Amino acid sequence: MKVIVCQDQERLAWDSYVEFSVEASQYHRWAYGQAIEETFGHRAYRLAAADNGEIRGILPLVRMRSHVFGDALISMPFASHGGIVADTPDAREALVSAVIALALELRADRIELRQGAPCDLPWVCTTAKVGMEVPLPGSAEELWNRLSSGTRNKIRSARKGGLRAEWGGVELLGIFYPIFAENMRNHGTPVYPRRWFEKFFLHGSGQTRILSVCAGGVPLGAGIATVHRRTLEWPWSAASKRTGYRNAGVFLYWSLLAWAIDHRFDCVDLGRCTRGGGTYEFKRQWGCSEKPLHWYHWLSNGTKLPELRPENPRFHWATQVWRHLPLAVANRLGPHVVRSIP
Repeated sequence: MKVIVCQDQERLAWDSYVEFSVEASQYHRWAYGQAIEETFGHRAYRLAAADNGEIRGILPLVRMRSHVFGDALISMPFASHGGIVADTPDAREALVSAVIALALELRADRIELRQGAPCDLPWVCTTAKVGMEVPLPGSAEELWNRLSSGTRNKIRSARKGGLRAEWGGVELLGIFYPIFAENMRNHGTPVYPRRWFEKFFLHGSGQTRILSVCAGGVPLGAGIATVHRRTLEWPWSAASKRTGYRNAGVFLYWSLLAWAIDHRFDCVDLGRCTRGGGTYEFKRQWGCSEKPLHWYHWLSNGTKLPELRPENPRFHWATQVWRHLPLAVANRLGPHVVRSIP
């Protein structure tokens, strides 16, 4: 088994492997690493285990260097999934050895593989995040009947308030981004640059769309939905807290799920969150199946895991400060900060 660092000429073979591997996510696609390189300037590495010239396993990585979080190889940043995908134990072991050798060659502090499902990798494993997926019934009416009376009342109230849902493409980024940026500031989190979403659309699979909700022509919520096989993924969304439209977020999610049922998807992946947090409680109301996300870490001598946890006093302090920044300042500084936060 030979491991190579893939170059542009291996792109078609790489994406073909991703397409036909049931374990691969869309974040294993060549273009996802390319979008990161073009937006943030990080270097992507793509390791492939090959047997007689045929790819038997892959590991996409991005090198992220930061004064705060150190020098790390991440698979994959800004996403819940990544890590090793392999057909055989030999291919997996070859990729593990190769990525450690690469980290030592680059003098990286750590490796982080976002495997999702548990595996026998003998590294430090963390499960701080949980994935939230809604298995879809055969009809929107069936989903409606599953919801609590409180959630149904919020959807009815949104309809009576004149909220309407609209689907579109990259042209709706002008609606999505301002709402998303304000929401991120309000949560104390630096926002991605708009360029990141433009690149995500540009290098996407062609099945990425934006769902927005508005009332009287005023945008109140929006999110980005992207297709991976029979799953509709919902990686980024936000809703306005404008007075009189407190239920915009609930209506946005209901519109997403109803559309997914109409288009015969098996489930909707609502993304990751921290168990017990406000986002977690909001997503639970839709009848989610919860999946702990297993992330594996290799650490060089003396390296500690970065403590990106809400209960970390330093992290909590930074979050509180960010929430009180003027929106224009947060939007200007956010893209420079977030490029170092995987």
